[in-house]
Amino acid sequence: MAPSHDPKKKKRNTASVFAAILFIVLTASTAIGAKIWTGYRDSLIQAQKHHLLLTVQSLGRSMGVFIQEYVADLDGLSPVHAGQGELKKYVDSHSQFVYDVVLADSHGDILESTKGFRIQNIYSANQIDSRTSLLLASLENGEMYLALQMDTPGGGAIFLMIDLERYYETLIQELRVGSNGYMVLKDSKGIILMHPEKAQWGIEIIQGRMGMYPNLDLESLKAMISNQMQGQTGVEEYYSYWWLESGNPRVRKVSAYVPVPIGEDFLILSAVMDYNEIYVPIAEGVFKFILLFLAFSLAIILMAAYMVRMMMQKQKDMEQIAYLTELNRLLEEMHRSEENIAHQQRLQIMGTMTGGIAHEFNNMLTPIMGYAELLMLELPESSELYGHALEICEAAEKAKEMIQQISSLSRKNMETAYKNTDAARALTRALKMVRSICPPNIRLEEQICLEHKHILCNETQIYQSILNICVNAIHAIGQGEGRILVKASVVAREELNRLQPAPAIGRASTARFNLSVVPGSWNHYVCIDIQDNGCGMGQETLNQIFDPFFTTKKGGKGTGLGLALVEQIISSHKGGVYVESEPEKGSTFCVYLPVNEQSPYGADGRIPGTAGPDGQEGRHFKKSAPSRENLWKLLIVDDNPKVLRLLEKDGAKLPIELHCHMDFQEALKALASQEGSRPFDAAISEQEISGHSAIDFYMSIQGQYPDLIKIIMADRVARELVEARQRGIFNAYIDKPVSLSSILEALKPFL
Repeated sequence: MAPSHDPKKKKRNTASVFAAILFIVLTASTAIGAKIWTGYRDSLIQAQKHHLLLTVQSLGRSMGVFIQEYVADLDGLSPVHAGQGELKKYVDSHSQFVYDVVLADSHGDILESTKGFRIQNIYSANQIDSRTSLLLASLENGEMYLALQMDTPGGGAIFLMIDLERYYETLIQELRVGSNGYMVLKDSKGIILMHPEKAQWGIEIIQGRMGMYPNLDLESLKAMISNQMQGQTGVEEYYSYWWLESGNPRVRKVSAYVPVPIGEDFLILSAVMDYNEIYVPIAEGVFKFILLFLAFSLAIILMAAYMVRMMMQKQKDMEQIAYLTELNRLLEEMHRSEENIAHQQRLQIMGTMTGGIAHEFNNMLTPIMGYAELLMLELPESSELYGHALEICEAAEKAKEMIQQISSLSRKNMETAYKNTDAARALTRALKMVRSICPPNIRLEEQICLEHKHILCNETQIYQSILNICVNAIHAIGQGEGRILVKASVVAREELNRLQPAPAIGRASTARFNLSVVPGSWNHYVCIDIQDNGCGMGQETLNQIFDPFFTTKKGGKGTGLGLALVEQIISSHKGGVYVESEPEKGSTFCVYLPVNEQSPYGADGRIPGTAGPDGQEGRHFKKSAPSRENLWKLLIVDDNPKVLRLLEKDGAKLPIELHCHMDFQEALKALASQEGSRPFDAAISEQEISGHSAIDFYMSIQGQYPDLIKIIMADRVARELVEARQRGIFNAYIDKPVSLSSILEALKPFL
């Protein structure tokens, strides 16, 4: 027979499996819950016990101080025999707890007393020191008191009677330990000194109670009393009885006890409370919490089941949408990557081309500028031809400036080329670019105080740094009305050393400096402060703004590279960036760049070969010529014969002795052949000839000709060129294209 496939049977089997799984889960949950409950209960009970012990310890310290104060008072009273008046004055001033002060002779007869009652019975005696004891005693009036006894000279004694009942009611009875808990004070021998049931005062806690209640089981109490009489501190659970209730019901109690030191002996202070007063509230609270948790769990399970069902229905649609979205994103990224690659290739080609074009144009501009200057030397300044020659020269200067701008697009130039630049002019040009992108809701203000200050920099990189900081300021201001203030001034190096990480309370700051590369090289720095009133930043954000790829812009609008590039550029210029910001109040970026103080300045503060404030090069060829009495002897090294011919023709017009050579070997021979004749005043060399560097050439002759002035004609000012001049390998450099007048201007500070 074929096996039967009963759907009902399958359902029953499934239900059985489900019931078994549910039973296992419930059993495991119950076991885990019971373990959690046990741990939670024990933890809370332990906390209550600890709190009870702290209460007893605090009261014990107070009681010890209380007894010591009265011992000190008794010591002050013991030598006094001024009569009844002094003792009465003391008793009246301490009447809250002091019942009487009794002065007795060696036979126990009263010499002085305010109440006149003698000690009748002593139930407990504890030695405080060699002269002082603590007694529990009853007087002739039938009341029990805690008596401090101090021996006096002559064999007598003075007693200070403390009203125990009032002390207990005032300071101890108000300390509630549960609804029916209480405090007990015993001496080290187990004699009860204070107890809510006054009938137990003065009895031994075990034997006395057995005499009072012969049918009660006190075995559980004996072990704890033994620990207490040994001077231990602890909290214990035990079984005892409520002595103040009728029938003395047996209960489970918790007792916290501490020893109270009194000199050579100690007392025992214990707090007693019902164990159920700790346990029952905890159990009730946990039970209510379990009910609430079960109800909440059931609601969560139902909600989760409904949400799982809804999610399963939408899962396929979401997967399909995610797949299509990812595919579209990949296609867009691929398209952008292709465009970026093509753009980078175009930039590479442009960089390669512009570097070569700039060099060739410099070579072509050299004869144009040189011959124009020759004409200007030969013609009177009032003639029309002199004006034509001046116009040719000025046009060549403008062409030179255009070539320098084209050269700034070269990748190689971007990385290494530095030029001595007027700081105010460079900052003004950078702000023109910022102004062109500044939205209408933002005012761009400037305060530039940089007259005749120059920095050695790559202008394009400085423009990019200023632009990146200002773009961040525009984004920080957003759509509201805002202001960007750019201030520039010159500061001493000491101001950078005083910058602190936290300049003001509530403001965050950070600094990135690279000022230790060439220690002591620069005494002054150009400080460019860019302030905005945007959203500002906290310290956590500020610590990361220079990290690559860190951005606070949402939705992929920022790359996180702008400020990282700023730090890299300013650091490569041997400067630093200091940032100060406060949330909701704006930020200030301080850019520090070293002032180029070693540049040879002209009389008007301009460096030879650069334009003046009006954009025109100051040319005074006839005024710069040397006199007949001061003939200069110059060594020119250049591999371009056209340049050498131009310089020779120009030099023939002036009382200058020129020696032109096309390589360094010929120049070395010329220097060696000057023995016995007038030495060369200066050597002016091309930056690089046939793969050999002018820096190496000057280093090789530095020791032989220490008085020789050394100048380099540079296509571009590279970093190694600047560092070599700072090390004293050569004296100065001039930008190409050059002429004899520009060479003479560069020589003026040295001759």
